[in-house]
Amino acid sequence: MTDPSATVEQPHETIPVDHGMSISKATVITVVSLILTVGSTVAVVKGTLSASMTRLLAVVALLSLVALVYGLIELSLAVIATTAERRRKAREVTERRKGDRARRPTPH
Repeated sequence: MTDPSATVEQPHETIPVDHGMSISKATVITVVSLILTVGSTVAVVKGTLSASMTRLLAVVALLSLVALVYGLIELSLAVIATTAERRRKAREVTERRKGDRARRPTPH
């Protein structure tokens, strides 16, 4: 029979963490919004279209500006999350090293 008091090291469970939007999706949102913002703003400033079309393009410019800001915020958060994930993985590799390659504690 096995000894119930023997401790068996359990593997570390990794809790999945949602890091938000990926860099590629955030970049697509940002670029498309930038194109829409610039294009509709130029058309409104030219003023060669009818009044109703100018109003419609002004609304498109405003909404795409909001989407542009959102895309830039998501892009910066995705870059931060990617950097943090790389550091976490590098730390795991460093902590697994044994022998001469093991990490030495810093003296205080």
